[in-house]
Amino acid sequence: MEQKVDAFLNRYVWYRDLNLWLRKNGARFHFGEKMNGLRYVFLCVLLSAAGVGGLWNLGPGEAVVGGTVLLLLPHFLVMYLNRQDNTKLLPELKLLYHGLEIQIRAGVYVTDALTEMYACVREKRLGKALVELAGDIVMHGNVEEALEELRCKFDNSYIDSLCMIVLQTLESGQAVELLSDLTEQIKDMEAAVFSKKKEALNRSITLYQLLILAAVLVIVLFACVTKMFASALHF
Repeated sequence: MEQKVDAFLNRYVWYRDLNLWLRKNGARFHFGEKMNGLRYVFLCVLLSAAGVGGLWNLGPGEAVVGGTVLLLLPHFLVMYLNRQDNTKLLPELKLLYHGLEIQIRAGVYVTDALTEMYACVREKRLGKALVELAGDIVMHGNVEEALEELRCKFDNSYIDSLCMIVLQTLESGQAVELLSDLTEQIKDMEAAVFSKKKEALNRSITLYQLLILAAVLVIVLFACVTKMFASALHF
């Protein structure tokens, strides 16, 4: 039944776009390979209905607001997890680009170099995608389709660039300079991410210090007021 409904909905552009969005943002990696547009829509509607039902006693307005928030919650969760993945992938992609550059300079054919790089990747999402890429190239021999399949599994400009570079290499044989440039770009991006994390940490430390200071002042003020009242009552 589910397959029939999925096939029926697949006629519509919005549903195909939803499935592509789920793939590019890693929903299948985080929530299972069976996560598709139909299951995603059902999950959103179920959460929304639960929110409306659970908050109805508080009033229709609160129920509608709660249902809307829960309806949109999976969307923001998927986007958040994908942003986290992209941040974690930066050092892996730098390693991947650098490894490809070294192997291509050594005379290794670009597709052979690419299919062997999955062993160097520790991030599960990227490693799994590279294993599947290697399998697609070996089994079907169509590099362009295999790279397009890889690109559809990530919403990441560096992976899009990687696929483009490999295709250009197959056509022109020139890739080392592009790989080197992208490696430097990733280094700059890593530095920017590190700087943002450092700023966020500094803000958190400052906030905690202010909270501790405020707590100390409240305690001191409370002690002073208590002592004043005690003195007044004594007289």
